[in-house]
Amino acid sequence: EKIGMENIHDHERKLKEYLVSKLEKMKNIKLYNTTSDSGIVSFNVDGIFAQDISIYLNKYNIAIRAGNHCAKLLHEEIGEHNTVRVSMYLYNDFLDVDRLVDALNNKDILKEVI
Repeated sequence: EKIGMENIHDHERKLKEYLVSKLEKMKNIKLYNTTSDSGIVSFNVDGIFAQDISIYLNKYNIAIRAGNHCAKLLHEEIGEHNTVRVSMYLYNDFLDVDRLVDALNNKDILKEVI
C-alpha cells in the first residue's frame, strides 16, 4: 500500500515496453498483445511448442506460463491454441527482462528444447 497501485502499474508498463522493444527485434518471436495495458506479454517462438519453451526457460530459472490460459477461444481470436505468457509485476526488474531475452536469443535454443 505504501508503494501505491498506480506506481506498481507504471512499473509493470515500463517493464512491458522494455520487453516488447527487445522481442520485436527478434525474427523468431511472434507477439500478440503489445498494446494491452498490463504487465503481461504473450508470444510464441517460431517452430517451438509453447510448453517446450516453458520447460526450456525453467532451466534458466525463468518462470513463465504456457498454454491456452483458460481462454478456449484463443484459437479463434489469434489463430493459436497456446502461447507463452510473461507476467511482470513489482518484484520484477529490467535484469529479469534481459535474462529472458538472452535465453530466447540463444542460437542453440532448438537443440536445448529437444
